[in-house]
Amino acid sequence: MSLFLITKDVRLRAAINRQLRKGCYSATSLDQIKKLRINLALDTYPVLLIDEKFSEQGLLPILDYIVSTQVPGPKIIITSKKGINTKSPFVYDSGIGILYKPFSIEQLIALVVDIGGVPAIAPHLCDSQLSRILDEYNTDWHALTLIGQSKALVKIRNIIKKIGPVFSSVHINGETGTGKEVVASLLCQASGCADPYIIVNCSSIPETLADTYIFGNVKGAFTDAKIARKGVVKSADGGVLFLDEIEDLAKGVQGKLLRLLETKQFRPIGSDFVETSHFKLITASNQPLKELSNTGKLRFDLLNRLNRLVIHIPPLRERKEDIPLLIDHYLKEHGEERRPDEPTMAKIMEYQWPGNTRELFKELEQLSVFASHSAQSLSYREILTESVLK
Repeated sequence: MSLFLITKDVRLRAAINRQLRKGCYSATSLDQIKKLRINLALDTYPVLLIDEKFSEQGLLPILDYIVSTQVPGPKIIITSKKGINTKSPFVYDSGIGILYKPFSIEQLIALVVDIGGVPAIAPHLCDSQLSRILDEYNTDWHALTLIGQSKALVKIRNIIKKIGPVFSSVHINGETGTGKEVVASLLCQASGCADPYIIVNCSSIPETLADTYIFGNVKGAFTDAKIARKGVVKSADGGVLFLDEIEDLAKGVQGKLLRLLETKQFRPIGSDFVETSHFKLITASNQPLKELSNTGKLRFDLLNRLNRLVIHIPPLRERKEDIPLLIDHYLKEHGEERRPDEPTMAKIMEYQWPGNTRELFKELEQLSVFASHSAQSLSYREILTESVLK
């Protein structure tokens, strides 16, 4: 959820970033924009800020690339030309906002909210700015991000608001696809911590590299240690560290992590000196902590440390009243005006969704892609031979 600023004006970039809690991602060349496109595609609420003085040719090079490659998200052109042509193909194809120089940070925030919604700007705002925006638009930021009105989700949102500013460590438990990373992101927002927010999927770390990846190493600590590396616990100093699938972290590293949580101290591999790191820790797992401990995947002493504050996200099959809201949210976000017809909606509500929200969104994507463009509503066709709802 980020603002992406395309400009060569160092002063403009500095002026915007200075007034936001979290600065914009920036690009100063077309090559950087092409690399930035990967981040835009992965972002939930991307908004592109484009300086009209981007090049000697003006906006044409960047607009041509954006239109031809279908760069996602709403766009805002920052310009000093009061008579800018809003009838261009770019405006017609993609939608656009115009922000005239000079402008205040309040004007920028208001335009981003209008064109991209509150979630697009919320991660960049300090507590006072966000509070003002939420009051002005009568909006619950947590409800916009963690979609659903079931008792379980309302309870989770209330817990996040209550513990966000004060927690030191919290564990999130839920099946695959229930939204653990969304809850972790909301906890990070509620914590009030400045960047960094470091996300680590423990299952992707080879056991032989886990120690150095988490705690770092000094140069020459082992055969291939040609340079010193800063581990993620040091990178998270002053911010939030999210360790997903904590049960897949190597046992020896689990023990060192426990000591770090208790003392705030650690020693990089090969170092003679103790270092410190102060961060808030969020961990997550697909199974309850006690089950992981009973099966030997999680150290018992680490279980006792992580089990103090736990947020459980129930599976989608236990909160089916959230499904219509999730469907509406997903389809709106992807510009789809049609909705499932009654027979398809009935199948959706009957299905048990073992893959939870992630599986639901995959099915909605198939609906949108394969349904006839002339149809007034979305329904499954013969082509969807592998559809769980066929």
